[in-house]
Amino acid sequence: MPTEIHITVSEFQSILTQTPLPSDMRLTLSFEDEGLARAFLRKRSAVEAMKRLRGTGNGNLVAALLRERNADESR
Repeated sequence: MPTEIHITVSEFQSILTQTPLPSDMRLTLSFEDEGLARAFLRKRSAVEAMKRLRGTGNGNLVAALLRERNADESR
């Protein structure tokens, strides 16, 4: 049965370190700041794309994506 709780990131980190959770457990995240949500989703999609490209012979493309990701983080 789904349970909804409202906690801060530091409280969530504490839960993750103190509670053994099953690896197949799914979580739903809600961001109060829309800009943070967009940044999170953009970073997540970039990381997923890099994982798919790793080992495919597209080393230059992966390097370019990593540079772009680092540039986004510095903004």
